[in-house]
Amino acid sequence: MIMESRFRSMSERPKKRKNVCPHCGRKLWLKDFYHYSNGTRSSWCKECQKQNKRDWYNKTRKVPDGIRIDPVTGRKIEHRGLARRIFWDRRMLDDLKRMYATTKNEDLVDIIGVSLRTLIRKARELGLEKDAEWQHNNVMRHQKMASFEARRLGYPGHFKKGEHICQEKEFKPGHIESEETKSKRVASLKKWFIKHPFAAKERGKKMSETKRSKYADKTGTETSLP
Repeated sequence: MIMESRFRSMSERPKKRKNVCPHCGRKLWLKDFYHYSNGTRSSWCKECQKQNKRDWYNKTRKVPDGIRIDPVTGRKIEHRGLARRIFWDRRMLDDLKRMYATTKNEDLVDIIGVSLRTLIRKARELGLEKDAEWQHNNVMRHQKMASFEARRLGYPGHFKKGEHICQEKEFKPGHIESEETKSKRVASLKKWFIKHPFAAKERGKKMSETKRSKYADKTGTETSLP
């Protein structure tokens, strides 16, 4: 009687529930999941969690110090602690010296195969600088592209005709500029001329051409103004 009651109670006992691991997609018993102290169980099964920890260790483990060939890039590198040093060969240095002055850093990163920070640091060590004329032409090209895009969008953010924000502070005819405002304007123009010498040169050419045209309209003759 005792054995029969025991078997009856075991048969009447509900079976253990199963759970589906979201990582591997298998339906497993609850014993295959880790049991936490708060009464809950892990969402991933034990095998998936162990494999995940193995992959994380292989990815983040410390590489022994020394010089070796990188299996991905095939270059000579050195591991020292958590730092990783790249050895620059002759071809990389020649490409950097030849193209740094007239090439964007983002393009050089893809050509040479180093990070942007490493590229800039090496260029500073070698004393390399960008060509001033190339930088000016690049800036002017970007300004033209921005003006074309603003014209296409209808100049968003600009004041429209007849729109007044503050009429008391607007410029009025007969207004005399104060000395303080004039000094600030002249100082800002000097800074701009120093920072953009090529643009200042073009601006001077346009001003001289305007003077020649005005003088020719008044006198009817051409003159050689500086």
